[in-house]
Amino acid sequence: MRVIQRTFTLLTLQERPIGIWVLSSFTATVGLLIFISSLPRVDWFGFFCIICANFMMFGSPEKICLFDKSDNRVTFKQKGWLGNQHSYFPITKISLVEIEPFKLFGIQFYRLTLKLFSGEIFYLTPIPSTDNQLLKNLAGSIQEFLRY
Repeated sequence: MRVIQRTFTLLTLQERPIGIWVLSSFTATVGLLIFISSLPRVDWFGFFCIICANFMMFGSPEKICLFDKSDNRVTFKQKGWLGNQHSYFPITKISLVEIEPFKLFGIQFYRLTLKLFSGEIFYLTPIPSTDNQLLKNLAGSIQEFLRY
C-alpha cells in the first residue's frame, strides 16, 4: 500500500498486488505447460498449479482507501476480477491507527489496522507484510492527516 494523493482534505492510499498477479500468471503458464505435455499422473500437478493461480488472481483485488475530511468519510474500494466492493464509515469514528504484529513459522509479519470506537477493526493491509518501516510510514501519514 502506498500514498498516491495527499492534500489538506484528502488522503488516498492504493494497493496493487502486482507481484501476486505476476506470480499467478507464471504459475498458470507452468501449470498449463505441464498439463498439456505430461503423462496422466503428472498432469494433475499442472491442473493443481492452474487452480492455485486462479485463486491467487481472484483473491488479490486492487484496493483503494480514501480519507476525505470534507465528507467526513473513509471509503474502501476493491476492484477485482469478481466485481467491485465499496464500504465506508465516518472519519470521526477512528480511535486508533495501529500496526499489528504477529509471528508465523518464526517470521515476524505486520498488518496496518484502523480501530473504531465501536470495536470494529479494518485491515488496511489485509495481506501481511514483513516491511515494518513501510507500515510505520503509512501509519504516520494517516495519523498526521487525521490530526490536522
